[in-house]
Amino acid sequence: MPDLKSDNAKSDILLEGRAIVKTFRGGFGGRPYRALDHAELALFRGETLGLMGPSGCGKSTLARILLRLIEPDSGQVLFKGRDVTCHKGKELLPFRRKVQLISQRPESFFDPRMRLGDSILEPLSFYGVRRASSRERLLELLEQVKLTDELLTRYPHQVSGGEIQRLSLCRALLLEPQLLVLDEPTSMLDISVQAQILQILRELKETHGLSYLFITHDREVAEYMCGRIQYLL
Repeated sequence: MPDLKSDNAKSDILLEGRAIVKTFRGGFGGRPYRALDHAELALFRGETLGLMGPSGCGKSTLARILLRLIEPDSGQVLFKGRDVTCHKGKELLPFRRKVQLISQRPESFFDPRMRLGDSILEPLSFYGVRRASSRERLLELLEQVKLTDELLTRYPHQVSGGEIQRLSLCRALLLEPQLLVLDEPTSMLDISVQAQILQILRELKETHGLSYLFITHDREVAEYMCGRIQYLL
């Protein structure tokens, strides 16, 4: 790991959380529950950082704060050295495009009433990306995740868990992100499918020059995927 005190290392930090505090009201027994107490994280360009810890330690809470999906009580979130903690609405669009979430439940990202192809392309206009110019790009991404375009005509309930996870990767990559936050991306899949997805993730990282924040409770997965592991207790 680079020395965080050096200027060169600081310039290589892609995403950083500083002194993140988060308390949920009405927690155990109706009392406030401190999920994060001055949590720190620094993820460098091009790396895969594993985030591990026991259930309830705040891994997913920290990820959602870093993604600016929920607000911290205090602390800062910086992307490429810029503080995005207080950004809201349209101010957050450039950040949201560059930092994408891959969930352990990818089906929640797709409208069950829409064909998968339409659902994948739907968010593009929100970011000012033309759908017409993205169709060819989508076909390239499908090949990279080892799927055929026939799946685009189906509905979410008509594909497997491994297929819809790979489609969620295509959906994210269409926005040309720099960082993927992978929250237990294979925990709901069969062992054989897990291995396929992990290999695809490694290939995509190299092909697209991505950085990963990889949240997992599985030490073997973390050691296979991650160059560095941080623990939350």
